Amino acid sequence: QGSSGSVSTMESVFGDDNFVVGNWESKEVLSRDGHLKLSTQVFFASIDQRSERAAGESACTALVAVIADWFQANQELMPIRSQFDSLIREGSLEWRKLCENETYRERFSDKHFDLETVLHAKIRPLTVAPNKSFVGFFQPESAEDGSGFDFLDGAMSFDNIWEEISQAAEASTEKPTLYVVSWNDHFFVLKVEADAYYIIDTLGERLYEGCNQAYILKFDDNTTIHKEPAEKKEGSPDSSAHQKDSAESSSTEQDSGTDDTEESVLVLKGKEACKEYIKSFLAAIPIRELQADIKKGLMASTPLHHRLQIEFHYTEACPREIALPAPPPAIEAPFEFCWPDPPPAMEFPLAPAVAVV
Repeated sequence: QGSSGSVSTMESVFGDDNFVVGNWESKEVLSRDGHLKLSTQVFFASIDQRSERAAGESACTALVAVIADWFQANQELMPIRSQFDSLIREGSLEWRKLCENETYRERFSDKHFDLETVLHAKIRPLTVAPNKSFVGFFQPESAEDGSGFDFLDGAMSFDNIWEEISQAAEASTEKPTLYVVSWNDHFFVLKVEADAYYIIDTLGERLYEGCNQAYILKFDDNTTIHKEPAEKKEGSPDSSAHQKDSAESSSTEQDSGTDDTEESVLVLKGKEACKEYIKSFLAAIPIRELQADIKKGLMASTPLHHRLQIEFHYTEACPREIALPAPPPAIEAPFEFCWPDPPPAMEFPLAPAVAVV
């Protein structure tokens, strides 16, 4: 009975995943333009927010709140696969609950809630520290002239933000830092440790086309980014959907009799590859599209600065409410005895005095 009871309790927590632990896998992922290749460790969930078991199509904001809260409560841990899946389902459920709120639906017709709304709804005891958060912009590097980007003069750049985050990580000996990152209408979690960065994303498509699993990317001393040779880029027109593990890569190169690794150029090695990943894997194509639109004189419905803006929200667990001691009773006047009023005097008729002889 004790055994079956514990099993039912576990099932209520993790669902029907049979406690799959999962494992870190060595993966190689090409950038969507095929120019760069990331080699690092990836941990996959078995679902992502769009899976039928999650039903969280636009739930990324609620999901980052649920995931960040879990990491705040489990500072030194990483979720196993069953926990990761459970967090995705929980966050998606919280999002569906928010969708039932008429006020929220009126403000967000696309059901893509902003972070402030999700925090205000208190789906998890999480808060953001504005004084430790950053708002900045990607600055296009290949623009022939500065026309259209004058508003970026003096604004904080993504590079400036990353320098602040990196320096804080090196100087800190305390617990890991958690940021909710907002970019291009999507949210993900960045976990910063002294010797590694982690990107936790609940939308598989952000990693490569066709991916339907949420993932955790690990950036540490073993992470590398290589610039791919021109021939390989031309031979991989669908590079955005190309994703393989290192073992498959090695066998393919041996079978073909070629060694592309000799032609590849190492761009970065180590945890700081995380910065290049965000710039060149996540942001490169949207920024190029923006530059092309500006050259053509096209104006999108989305304001220009929104398409370049990236936000890092420093998250903290809400302090628990401390029960204050009951206030002392109000001081009253000293107790005074209250004697009863004397009874009213009673008058009795007196008989006339009689003299006795």
